[in-house]
Amino acid sequence: MALTAPAAPQVHQQQNPVVAEVEAPEPNPVHSVIRIMRGRWKQTCGKALLLGSAMAVFGFLAGVKLYESQAILRVFPQESNILYATGDSSVLKTFDSFVKAETTYVASPPVMLRAAQTLSSQLPENADPISQSNLSASIEIRRSDSLIVLKTKSQIAEFAQDKLDAVVNSYLQLKTEAEAARSEVRLSELRIREEELALRLTKLRATQLEVGGEFGRNAITKAHIEKLAKIDRLAARKAEVAATLAALEANSGGASADTSDEEIMRATLLDRAMADLNFERAKLMSELAALQAGYNGQSNIRFQLKEEALRDEINVIATALADRREQIKVLGQTGALTNASAEGDDTSIPEIRSLYSKVERQLEEARLDARDLNRRRIELDQVEHDINEAQDLLAETRRALEVIRLESGRSLPGYAVLMSPASMPLNPASDSRKMLAASGLAGGAGLALMMSLILGFKDGRLRFAESLTPVKHRLPVLQVSAAEDADRHAADLLRNELQLHPLRKPRLVGKAPVIAVTRAGSGSTIELARALAESYARARMSTLIIEADIAQASQSASANRWRSFLSGDFPEVIVEKGKAGVWELPDGPKNNLNDTSVSAPMVRHAITELVRSVDIIVISAGSLSDRLSSQFVLSASDVGVLAMTPTDPKDAVFAQIERLDGLPRHGGVAVMRKALPGDPWLAVPT
Repeated sequence: MALTAPAAPQVHQQQNPVVAEVEAPEPNPVHSVIRIMRGRWKQTCGKALLLGSAMAVFGFLAGVKLYESQAILRVFPQESNILYATGDSSVLKTFDSFVKAETTYVASPPVMLRAAQTLSSQLPENADPISQSNLSASIEIRRSDSLIVLKTKSQIAEFAQDKLDAVVNSYLQLKTEAEAARSEVRLSELRIREEELALRLTKLRATQLEVGGEFGRNAITKAHIEKLAKIDRLAARKAEVAATLAALEANSGGASADTSDEEIMRATLLDRAMADLNFERAKLMSELAALQAGYNGQSNIRFQLKEEALRDEINVIATALADRREQIKVLGQTGALTNASAEGDDTSIPEIRSLYSKVERQLEEARLDARDLNRRRIELDQVEHDINEAQDLLAETRRALEVIRLESGRSLPGYAVLMSPASMPLNPASDSRKMLAASGLAGGAGLALMMSLILGFKDGRLRFAESLTPVKHRLPVLQVSAAEDADRHAADLLRNELQLHPLRKPRLVGKAPVIAVTRAGSGSTIELARALAESYARARMSTLIIEADIAQASQSASANRWRSFLSGDFPEVIVEKGKAGVWELPDGPKNNLNDTSVSAPMVRHAITELVRSVDIIVISAGSLSDRLSSQFVLSASDVGVLAMTPTDPKDAVFAQIERLDGLPRHGGVAVMRKALPGDPWLAVPT
């Protein structure tokens, strides 16, 4: 049966609501991750169970039990209650610095090296891999006031105790050796100094004997004083002899001088009593000068009394000299002295000259002797001063030696003792096996989850209709169903959704709406298009089904009808009623029109001729990515229906969003068939 659609008047009428454009929703990364993991949880749990169990077993085997041992050293000050007795904060700071230094010394490389060597020699089976750096890293050393706390952990309880014992013993041994070496250095220096001072003292005493001879310093001083008195006496006598000689030479040859005066002068010079008195006076004056020099700047009663006594003796001798001169003068004036004669005058002058030469020679010898005595006295004074100084230094050195011997070990502000030896641990301080097993289990689960996420991100399939959420405002998803493309009930539901779908602008009444069914990837669309057309037919609407997929591989009769219609093989628009009440194009001659030979005007012209023949037109447009004419069909249709399955490539679907939104007059919609059970939209959109 063939029908020709009557011409209907063009009337503007809005049959469906028109809605405004909706903006794109904000992307939610959490929903994206949940969508990626949907349907993969069972597989992920299985992987997590396997990987977690394997890694938990590996972690348990890799974990160890560690035993902890502890030792405590305490640092005491050298003096008890020194921190409270002095009241000086510097003492506390000094002791605090000493404790810090000892804490640092316990962890120093020499101590650790000695301890490592001790462990290697005592416990070779356990200490073979131990080195200085490993031992330092395995021991925790901290300070608490005056306590030095050492802690270590080991897989073997005995080895933990041995490590601390080795470190503590090495520290105490090195401290003892350092103290002994420090004391030995000081003792050796002082011994060398003692020997040098003793040798110097011996040389000084030899010099003292050489300079002083059989006389001591006091004897030389006394002899020097006596020599000075003798010099004074000889100088006075020389002056008197010189005056007498000058007087005699002036009066020689019958001079006018009185003979008695010459005799008096001669008698005065040759008088022995006068000479003895002059010597005694010079001696007393020398003692007075020595006494004044010894007590210079001092006030002493004994010195004053002795000085007054010496002055009285000198005054007595001076009075005696004056009396003797007066006696000689009286004797000369009375003629009691020897008579002077001409021969006497001749013999007196040579005698006086001889006496003058003798006195002058004695004076020179006395001065030389006094100079030598003074030199020896000065040298002896210096030698005695050096001897006293050397004796003081030697005594001080010997006292320092005794102090070092007696106070060995007390040169530092404090000393360290072992307060608590290394303990033997009975129970492990930590067991990393359980922790590593739990970490391995969590790591395996996390690794499985990460693998699933990576696979989900790399999976190019569409899987769920929810993936179109970012573009839902441009391509609404009208139906998500687990049914096949040819399912009648699903087709009826899709028909209702299409009829209720809002339009972008009013549609002219009298023209049949054109629905183009297409796919983003490869695959046929004829089954879904035919099921939709049959659904419209069951709703008592004249529906025309067109198979516009005219690729070279498609040689069906329905596709050949579209080729013939596009080629203009029919003189007028004639449609025939086919199976299930669906109208189809009539059969035409065999046509070789290919998909690549179709143009947009051809498609628009053909569809324009058909829109007034029936109530609705359903076109199977084929794949948008494989068929060139599919885009022309979409541009000439009212609504584009994108048929999807979970296995369709996601990139291909998103790549066609722009065409489905822009080519049909009222945009496009999406339909998901064969939906997975976990699709959240399976129960929401029909």
